[in-house]
Amino acid sequence: MNIQFIDTKVTHLNLAGVSQENLEDEDEFKFSFTPAFSELELNEFLIIFNVSLKIEDEFFLMVEYVARFSVDGDIDEVFKESNFVKMNAPAIAYPFLRAYIGNLTLSSGFSPIVLPTINFTKFL
Repeated sequence: MNIQFIDTKVTHLNLAGVSQENLEDEDEFKFSFTPAFSELELNEFLIIFNVSLKIEDEFFLMVEYVARFSVDGDIDEVFKESNFVKMNAPAIAYPFLRAYIGNLTLSSGFSPIVLPTINFTKFL
């Protein structure tokens, strides 16, 4: 089966500087991802990343970032449960998310954020 990484898109973005009134005491990082499959596009699937990041004294960032992949046939249940969907596809798309967040924070006047590397095998 041939698999192709097609593109990425930001579907939700919230970036705000923090003030003393809404400031919490510590930095916070939350990360998750979920595969999604369409009933209309039987040869495409998505990896939906959700990142929440708070940097003390600077900003709060929340991003929903979607990576789209295609395959050369219809996606079946075996493929949906495969390691490619759970590990490889997120690992392929994650560097694009890291670059986006780094560029966004830098271009917005904040200290650039480099998300940590992630070993996606731990999600199996």
